[in-house]
Amino acid sequence: MTAVSSSPLAVQFEPTFDPPPAMAATPALVDNFNHFQRHSKPATELSWAVLREAGAPVAAAPVVRLRRRAVTDMLVPPWRRRLGWLGPVIRKTTLLVDTAFLAYDETGPFQIAAGFDRTTAKRAIADFLCRQKKIDTVWISERPDEAAWAAADKWDQFSTLPMTSIDLSGIATFDDYLAGLSKKRRRNYRHESQVFADAGAVVEIVEGPLVDRPQLVAELTHLLAASESHSELVAPYNDVLIDPQAFAEQRQTALIARVDGRAVGFMCFLQAGERWMQCHGGLDYARSHEVLAYHNLIYAGVRTAIERGCRAMTMGPLNNETKRRAATDLHPVVASVWNRWPADRLVASKFLFPKFGVYYGPIGDPLAAAAGD
Repeated sequence: MTAVSSSPLAVQFEPTFDPPPAMAATPALVDNFNHFQRHSKPATELSWAVLREAGAPVAAAPVVRLRRRAVTDMLVPPWRRRLGWLGPVIRKTTLLVDTAFLAYDETGPFQIAAGFDRTTAKRAIADFLCRQKKIDTVWISERPDEAAWAAADKWDQFSTLPMTSIDLSGIATFDDYLAGLSKKRRRNYRHESQVFADAGAVVEIVEGPLVDRPQLVAELTHLLAASESHSELVAPYNDVLIDPQAFAEQRQTALIARVDGRAVGFMCFLQAGERWMQCHGGLDYARSHEVLAYHNLIYAGVRTAIERGCRAMTMGPLNNETKRRAATDLHPVVASVWNRWPADRLVASKFLFPKFGVYYGPIGDPLAAAAGD
């Protein structure tokens, strides 16, 4: 293991992480990352960068090493097509710190012990990542209020797609939830649920892991693949995140929309304390649209979250209009990016970043401000 020390502080990569109680980490989310780490691939390797003080862990960050990836992979489709010829020519290795494998936790990726200086912890881990050999880029995604240290250290920054959630605090029943919606949203709910019911569609709830149900896993991974092919965004870690075996063995609850027995859409959730957090989702983009499966899966998710005593339902990045309308809160996210080579930094900041599929605007842009809670 490569380590950086500044006695009594030391950082090193560790395959899994068992946070002490003082760190106040969310066990379900840490376990979720540890699960996917066991399914790492040569091109997508997961690990923890753990900061220890006198041998005791005081902070950790989930790290995804993306090896030799085409620089054009994350561009919006028109530019991906236009510059696709560069893909095989320019490949970079990136260390990514974000919450994709923490069920898109809107609070951020760093796990830091109470009482330990957060800026010190982040700088120690960031410095360790930047010192790694054969690394071209380090990318860290955080809330804007948590990213001031990177701005002070002159990292390039821009806003990306915000995270979404539905506030369910004080709501005891699904009827309470509906009562809190606007008149228009209640009318939409009646229409959307009626279309679903008229088609004979139902939502099935299956507790995972799903490894003992290979036919169901095949149905859902087919929908995952359909969604990936339909999406304009390219998630560089999907070879691990939606790997069929990793998906089958993951602890999660699947909500499956079925029409005439056929799965046309699904959402998977895990419960992390009082949060019901979406970790997967897929649609067939044909029959699912006809029966409004996505809308009804969101309603089913809300109903299930309330029944399980959750105070919030999270839905990951804001990547469609239906999610925007359902969400009560948008949580801004800032990407802080370090490039080893000055030429890479210039090209990335001037030409590539604004054309990324996750790009939401430069810091201080009105769009970025509008993404607040």
